[in-house]
Amino acid sequence: MEVSACPACGTDDIRYERTEVTVYPLVSWRSGDDKPIFVASKEPSGTETTGRIVCVNGHAHPDRVGFDLEWA
Repeated sequence: MEVSACPACGTDDIRYERTEVTVYPLVSWRSGDDKPIFVASKEPSGTETTGRIVCVNGHAHPDRVGFDLEWA
């Protein structure tokens, strides 16, 4: 199956979106007045990187379809 446009809206403005998150482990938590209070370590345990193909209108191609990525 060849994808040349977003199957949801038809736009051909499709992008690779990469997100990198720094992970800080929780060391404890307790009850607050209206919501819980989480205590995080000051030292990160690492980073997690995810990538997805998404059109300009925010329609992401499902993970179950999958994709290969090549850099131009």
